[in-house]
Formats: sequence, C-alpha cells, structure tokens
Amino acid sequence: MATNEAALNVIREQLQGREKDEAQQRMFLHAIHPACLAAQQRGQETLEPHCCKAAVVQRIVELIEELPDDSPPGTILANSLIAVGNLSTMKPALELELETHLLQAAPHAVFTLGTEKDTTQVQALHKVMPELLDAMLGNLLLESPETDRLHYILEHVNFWIVSQERGRAIKSSTALLRYTLPEFDNPAEFPRMGHHVAQLALFISDPAKDISRQPREGIYWLYQLLLHQRGLTIHEAEDLWCWD
Repeated sequence: MATNEAALNVIREQLQGREKDEAQQRMFLHAIHPACLAAQQRGQETLEPHCCKAAVVQRIVELIEELPDDSPPGTILANSLIAVGNLSTMKPALELELETHLLQAAPHAVFTLGTEKDTTQVQALHKVMPELLDAMLGNLLLESPETDRLHYILEHVNFWIVSQERGRAIKSSTALLRYTLPEFDNPAEFPRMGHHVAQLALFISDPAKDISRQPREGIYWLYQLLLHQRGLTIHEAEDLWCWD
C-alpha cells in the first residue's frame, strides 16, 4: 500500500506542477506501472478516484511533444511509450480527441528521431524505440480489437508512408497488422482494405530490400484477415484468385 501511495503521490505532483526537471518527469513515468499494477491487484480496472487516466495521458502527450525534432532517443520518450501501454489496461477508454492527439505525437516523435551515432546507450535506444511504439499501438488496439479501430490507428501510422520516414512507418504498419488476426474472433468488414493494400503495394519494388519486404508481409496479413472474415483458409480460397 505504501508503494502504491508513493507512486500516486508522484503522479499527482507531476499533474499539478508540470515539472520541467527531467528526473522528476522520469519518476512520474516510472510511477505509472506500479499504480496500474496495484489497481489490478485490488481487482479494479481504473486509477480513479485516486487520479484521472485522461489527465495522466495528456501529461504524457505533453512530454512527448516537448521533445525537439531530430533529437537522439532518450529515456523520456521510451518510458512515455511504455507508460501508455500500461495505461491501456485501465478504464475508461480515452476520448477520441485525446487518443488522436496521442497517435499524432508518438509516431512523430519516433519517426523523426535523429540518426547520428552517439553513445552505446543511445544506439541501443534507437533500435528499441520503434519496437516500443509498435507495442504501444498494439496495446491501444487490444483495448477494443475491432476492424474500425485497426483502420483508425493505421491511418495515423500510414500518414508517414509518403514521407522520408516511409521505412519506419511501413514497419510499424506491418507490426500492427500482426496483432490483428489472433485477436479478432469475428472481424467485421475492414474499412478501406483496398486502400491499405494499395498503399503498401506502392513500396513492394522499393530499392531498399528491407523496405520492400515489409509491405509484402503487411499485404499477407491483410489477406489473412480477409480470409478470416470469410471463414476460409488459404487452401479454401481459390475463388478469390484471378487465374488470368
């Protein structure tokens, strides 16, 4: 109980004071996991009335947006992505406006990371940061695993496909699609599936081999989702193929 109270106090202090000190910000982000864990151990699915989930996420978005563009990856961004993943296990669901704000800020911060070589720690963070973003997006999807929601999240990721950061965006888009098939028991029609296929197909012939491989995998997962919607396996789907 004492540990939980300490974590909640740290969270409340950050929400009230908007501390600029990086050490205090890290303490705030580190306090979110034990606060969520304590709530779950009490059999609760919410942090309220102790603190407001929406206010915590809003502060995390602010921390992400305060990071300068092209900055090297750091612990504030890494722990922000992890914290959002922890909060996705808590109710209530985020309001659309706040979630949209988050889905704009987080990919922007990760996709525009500086690429200069630095310390071993920074290089390690550079490798893991896209994975943390992918995990955060997957956790947001798991809050409500529906095809409409998958489309909504993909739209924010695929915004970056036509930018210089297309490689990072395509990898995240493909990673998110990997989450879909196991989680959708009875998937509804996927909005604008042809649009998503077309977006990925544009990069199948990309001269960068790593980039060209990712859209192939993404299209594979979209095809699997289509088969799943129709209750078919790949061996039962000959009628979907054009033999001309």
